[in-house]
Amino acid sequence: MLKQRVITATIAGLVVLGVLVLGNGIAWKWLVWVCTIAAFGEFATMHKARWYGGTTVYGILLVTVCEWFPHFFYHPIALYVLVSIVLAVPVLSLNRVEMKTMALQTIGAVYIGTGGYALGALRAMPLGWFWLWFFLISIWMSDTAAYFVGRLVKGPKLIREISPKKTISGAIGGIIGAAVGAALFGLIAHPVYDGWAYAVTGAVISIAGQLGDLIESAYKRTAGVKDSGKILPGHGGMLDRVDSLIFAAPLALWLVLHGLPNWFR
Repeated sequence: MLKQRVITATIAGLVVLGVLVLGNGIAWKWLVWVCTIAAFGEFATMHKARWYGGTTVYGILLVTVCEWFPHFFYHPIALYVLVSIVLAVPVLSLNRVEMKTMALQTIGAVYIGTGGYALGALRAMPLGWFWLWFFLISIWMSDTAAYFVGRLVKGPKLIREISPKKTISGAIGGIIGAAVGAALFGLIAHPVYDGWAYAVTGAVISIAGQLGDLIESAYKRTAGVKDSGKILPGHGGMLDRVDSLIFAAPLALWLVLHGLPNWFR
């Protein structure tokens, strides 16, 4: 099992690293889109939809619109269209497709697609290579520190009913790890802001990422599954691996565009 996890992680890491180092913003955007489409497919099937069913196809299209045509949602009619689809499909299908299914697929697609858009937008902005690496390092340091501190210190559980293995010590360790990693990387690669600015931003990203991980754990428990899928041998599903990224990325994008310049310059 450990060997399988290591092989999968190595291959996935090389793919991501290759796109980040050798590719451009478009290559990264395509990679993110493929990953989010796979993640939404898992989200849909986890909640009893068929991966080739009409509601899943609808969700995949909505994920694509969120990532590639986000300006659609700037128009006031966009919310009306989404709500109309959720309300009308059950009627037109004579309730073969329930309203709760349509609502769930819509929420999942917007949640995943918005995260995918933010991951692409971080890379596409000025100095995008730096901000994307800054975000990824914050999340990776958060996950790594949370894992090792949690195993070493143990202590009270964070939310036992949602994720029995996560501890308060691990959560705090993750926040500190992200803050330290973000500060070091920021000061070395782009010393425009002081270390505290980068550290605070990294800590906020860590909190959002951990919340995203808990949210996925909560709806996996609701769906009665351990993993979102089996696409990554030894690691579960794609959504299991990107849940913290897609939840934290929109906040990270906002912090980069508005938080850092206004608060710490």
